[in-house]
Amino acid sequence: MIFNRKKEKKVIEEIKNHMKKVYSSVENMIITIEDYLDGNIKEAEKKAYQTHLLESEADRLRREIISHLYEGAFFPAIREDIINYVAKQDKIADSAESCCDFIITQKPKVPEKFKNDLINIARLTKETTLPLVKSTEEPYGKNSDKTREIIHMVNTKEEETDTLEWHLTEKIFQSKDISLAEKMHLREFVFHIVHISDLAEDTADMLDTVIIKESI
Repeated sequence: MIFNRKKEKKVIEEIKNHMKKVYSSVENMIITIEDYLDGNIKEAEKKAYQTHLLESEADRLRREIISHLYEGAFFPAIREDIINYVAKQDKIADSAESCCDFIITQKPKVPEKFKNDLINIARLTKETTLPLVKSTEEPYGKNSDKTREIIHMVNTKEEETDTLEWHLTEKIFQSKDISLAEKMHLREFVFHIVHISDLAEDTADMLDTVIIKESI
């Protein structure tokens, strides 16, 4: 996206910084999961708290972006779409914090046979979010092929995450050695992780809308 006005450039820089905070919250969530599954509860708690701080910082940046939009950055017709785009982005950090809260407060019991699957899904979730960071790192032209490539990358990774989620859910509920309550609790754990990929896809779709409207 290329914009020349001073206020618009400031907003784009803030969106870039916001996405960095969002992605860092996802990275910290992944480490929280890995530490928890390895039995390093204290370290998991530390990383969960850092995720909380990153989410708070991302939320502060989101409010600043909205404030600058109200001050006149961008044409009125596109401001609402930018606000919605940043809100989608921000929900990724919210979800990372929510996942950490679930882990630390509920401490789900995870049998050894499911740990690698959970870690693989978590890492793929991070890969789903990473292209969104790349979308803010340089000023792409309107309707650029590179921006659409980034959006496609997010959608592709989200589909891969869905596939892993489906297989792990089946594996959990076919297990004969854990109770239904434990299965449901594990399913909730999986949901907290993969929800981030869903939000990343929503954000990419909203970015597509912004790019299209800006080109009109």
